[in-house]
Amino acid sequence: MIGTLRKTDQGWMIEYMVDERTPIGHKSWWENLPLHPDDVRQINDDAKVFDNIEARIAAYPDVEFDIVNMGFGPDDNILTYAKLKKD
Repeated sequence: MIGTLRKTDQGWMIEYMVDERTPIGHKSWWENLPLHPDDVRQINDDAKVFDNIEARIAAYPDVEFDIVNMGFGPDDNILTYAKLKKD
């Protein structure tokens, strides 16, 4: 999938378009997923090496990602993240 990586008040998020087609119609909407903790850690590590990593990401925010489930959270909700694909 392709989405847009952004830093928000809730942390790093990926915004992407959901496109659903059914026999009775078609609908689209925007969704946001939190970035996988491994990817957040990598961004934080990169920020120690590169100047202004947030501006670099903002210049090229479109990313490929997979949706991954990481088990259950404290309130029994499924923890779902956007995991960046590596080239």
